[in-house]
Amino acid sequence: MRGKYIMPIILTVITLAFFLMFNPFTVETEVEEAGEWVEIDQNEVNAEIGEESVELVDLREEELYEAGHIPGSILIPYEEFQQRYHELNADKRIILICHTGRMGVESAEFLVDQGFDDVANFGGGMAVWEGPLEVN
Repeated sequence: MRGKYIMPIILTVITLAFFLMFNPFTVETEVEEAGEWVEIDQNEVNAEIGEESVELVDLREEELYEAGHIPGSILIPYEEFQQRYHELNADKRIILICHTGRMGVESAEFLVDQGFDDVANFGGGMAVWEGPLEVN
């Protein structure tokens, strides 16, 4: 009787060892996390004015930009943004500015999809801006 159970026990141990070492039911996948952007308020934008590590990007139309924009911001209108985003320095923090924030959300998502790591949108945009303005 003893010999009758040895072979099934050995096979069971070998099978368990195999599954512990090479589990065929798990799939190892390498998932690259997509970056994320953040929404910031006017106090945070104001604190970033003049910082070398930051690019402020105004997405509004040229007429609105010339009538008054945040000091140091560059103009890349929303309609041209996807064709001109390569003008931005991906090593810097990119802060997007528009009239109310909606175009900034779409542009922030686009930049993250393009591999930019540090992207922020000014929530509320120029409609809520109470800080300094430059006029062209």
